[in-house]
Amino acid sequence: MPKAFASSKSHSGISADHNSKTEEDIVLSESCDTSSSTTKKNPIYTKMSNVQQLLARIAQEIDQKKPANVIHFIIDFLCKHYPEHLNGFSAIWNGDPDLKNERIQVVEFFKYQKIPVEIATHFINAGFDTIDTLCTLSTNSLDDVEKFNSTKWLPGHKVRLQQTFNDVTNRVKDFKEKKEASSKSSNVRYINTPNMHNPILLPKVSTPILMPTLPHTSLPLGICARPNKYLSLNKTNVTAPYIFKR
Repeated sequence: MPKAFASSKSHSGISADHNSKTEEDIVLSESCDTSSSTTKKNPIYTKMSNVQQLLARIAQEIDQKKPANVIHFIIDFLCKHYPEHLNGFSAIWNGDPDLKNERIQVVEFFKYQKIPVEIATHFINAGFDTIDTLCTLSTNSLDDVEKFNSTKWLPGHKVRLQQTFNDVTNRVKDFKEKKEASSKSSNVRYINTPNMHNPILLPKVSTPILMPTLPHTSLPLGICARPNKYLSLNKTNVTAPYIFKR
């Protein structure tokens, strides 16, 4: 009886351990499933994976084409493949090279008026892609530009646009003058030398060096001192030396 009881007891203990292990495995599997489901539902992980895929794609394109200017290549790649994420910047980047400088000036003009670049692209999309064409607009034309781009400007931005195009000719003139002045100042070369008062214009006038004069003393060999402090030899009192030969 004791042996049978001990065997039955050991058998029940083994079955209990087995049941506990299976329960632990079930709990672990459920926790793993919940963690994986949370990672799948978490948008942070999906965004990181999208960024990694984008960087891997860009690195692959760079390895294949080996561009000389990597930064220019990356911007060009983003403008070609992801224009909807750049708020109209791709329209400026992928535009006609001859009109690129004019469009950049339009963007700079709106930035000078404290208006966002996105609104500047709305005017460029509507065909007002030069400074001169902006001068033809008035406050009544703003609604047409807004409708053409199927957008709705913020009230504060619309007020600034109305102020700008209410006196657009003078504002464009002021913008051009400021730009020309800044370009001229950037072309000035600065020379920094110790002989210059101003590093741009005025050379420093050298002041004479005053040397102290020695007090008057009697000079040997008939050497006299002139009033202007220069020294000279009196030719009458100085005789040539005699050379004696043996």
